[in-house]
Amino acid sequence: MMHRVLDNAWGIHGRIASREQVQISLGFPQHQGWVDLFMGWWEYAIRSWRKRAGHDAVLTFLCELGPPPYAITGPDGKELSDRWQDALAMKDMVRALWQRIAEEEAEGAKPRVAV
Repeated sequence: MMHRVLDNAWGIHGRIASREQVQISLGFPQHQGWVDLFMGWWEYAIRSWRKRAGHDAVLTFLCELGPPPYAITGPDGKELSDRWQDALAMKDMVRALWQRIAEEEAEGAKPRVAV
């Protein structure tokens, strides 16, 4: 079902969620499975978009990590993680993913899609 949605996407709002939380921290070890899942979806979305988009098109990827009260906070009202650092980490992860996909396409390599 996600591939059907992603095959029609022309932009990506990037955040990582779990079944229980609207946003989770990228750096917490217990969240790594969710990070991997979303990275796989984003890889699929980027590959799908690149097949459909024109040569000079621009894909918008928005790191959607909102501040409190959207972000999860502790009893002191402070965020549980540094959302700015999470956003910078996400930006770097997605740029590296984009670069890997572009290099694979340039080399004519068989695409790797994580599902």
